[in-house]
Amino acid sequence: MAGSTKQLCLAATPALAGLCWQHWDDLYILYQPSSAETHVLNESTALILKCLQSSSGSPVYLKTVKARTEAALGVDQGELGADQFEFATVRLEELGLIESWDEVIARQ
Repeated sequence: MAGSTKQLCLAATPALAGLCWQHWDDLYILYQPSSAETHVLNESTALILKCLQSSSGSPVYLKTVKARTEAALGVDQGELGADQFEFATVRLEELGLIESWDEVIARQ
């Protein structure tokens, strides 16, 4: 029986490529020249951006981004709270650094 499922994907926006990064202790300071804004991020949020930056603009499934972020943090899969992860991705989208959409996957 044919059907489809939706999976949320994330991708970096062009604004991410122009960021100037500075790492201080457990914080990341990002200067965004395109908006002349400075953003202060915790390590988890910064690692989400780095994961998407390394995908060269290609969309990445949300669950894959979360798993890669947890690996980069050195924690077990599922240890990064879903609410923390969602808060970070929503905030990054509000800042215009990432975008998300549903991808429909056909099943047979």
